[in-house]
Amino acid sequence: MKYSISELIVERYYRLKNWLVEQDVSILPQTKKKHWSDLDILAVGDEVHLISCKDFLPSNKDIDKVIQNLEDSEKYIKHEYKHLKGKTFKKIYVYGRTGKKALEILRIKGIKTIELNVLFAEYLQFLDSYLVSMNRNRKDIGKGKRYYIIGELEGLDKFISYLLNNNFINDIAINQLLKNKGEKLSKPK
Repeated sequence: MKYSISELIVERYYRLKNWLVEQDVSILPQTKKKHWSDLDILAVGDEVHLISCKDFLPSNKDIDKVIQNLEDSEKYIKHEYKHLKGKTFKKIYVYGRTGKKALEILRIKGIKTIELNVLFAEYLQFLDSYLVSMNRNRKDIGKGKRYYIIGELEGLDKFISYLLNNNFINDIAINQLLKNKGEKLSKPK
C-alpha cells in the first residue's frame, strides 16, 4: 500500500523514539454506521497515540470524518486491546495543509494538532542526536561532515542521514522549527 508523506514521517518519528508502531489498523465501526475504516498510525510507548495523517485536507467539511475516525479508533482500541488499559490515550492529527477552521474544531474536540514540517524537524533532531551519540569521540569524521558511521540504519533513516551528513538539508530552516523546543541540529565538523 502507498503511504502518504505524513504517514511515512510519523511512522519513522515514533520508531526512532522506540515506540511500537502499527500502520493502517483496521477499525470496526463503533457507531451505527455499517462501514469500517482504518487508523493511519497506532503508536504505543508511555502513552497510546491514535494518529490521523493528512498531507492535504481539501475541505474544512472533511474534518468531521477525521474526528469520527479518531473517536471510533479510540473506542475500538480500548475494547480490543485490553492490555493497554491504564495507559493515557491521545488523539493526534498530523497535517501538511489544513484550513484554520478545521484546526480550531479539532482543538475544541481535544485532538492535538501537529504540523508536518514541525514533526519532520523533530524527527531530524532525533535522528541527528542518535547519530551524534554513535559517532561521539570519533576523530575520523571528515571536514564538513557530521558523522562517520550511520550504524544499522535502513530505508528513510539511512537516506536522511546521508542528506544531513552531506549538507543537503537546510539547517537554518530546521533549526528555526526546533527553536521553540530549545533544540537544534549538530554542526558539521
